Amino acid sequence: MNVYAAIGHFKGNENITCIALMQSSKKEFMTDCYANEFVPYVVLTEKMLNKIQACTYSMDIFNQVAKMTTNYRAWKKVTDYLVQCSDIIADKVENAKAQG
Repeated sequence: MNVYAAIGHFKGNENITCIALMQSSKKEFMTDCYANEFVPYVVLTEKMLNKIQACTYSMDIFNQVAKMTTNYRAWKKVTDYLVQCSDIIADKVENAKAQG
C-alpha cells in the first residue's frame, strides 16, 4: 500500500484543497477521488512530495508542477498551495499512513 495525495477541489467548490489516502495503486486512488466528487489537479506520490519539499525556490516547484499536469491554468494555484500549505499536506500524508 502506498500513500497518494491529490491537490484539487470538490465539484461545486473552487477552493483548492488536498486529500491523502492509502491505496494499492494510483488508479484505485483516482477512482476514490472521482467517486467522492474530488477533481484532482495533480496526484503526488510520497517520493514526489519529498522531492517537492526539498525544493528551495518556488520556481523549482512550479517547474515540477508543470511536469505533473498539462492543465496550465492550475500550475500557479497548485504551486501556491504547495508553497503555502506543505505542512498541511505532510500532516494529511502522515494521517493516511497512520490509518492505513
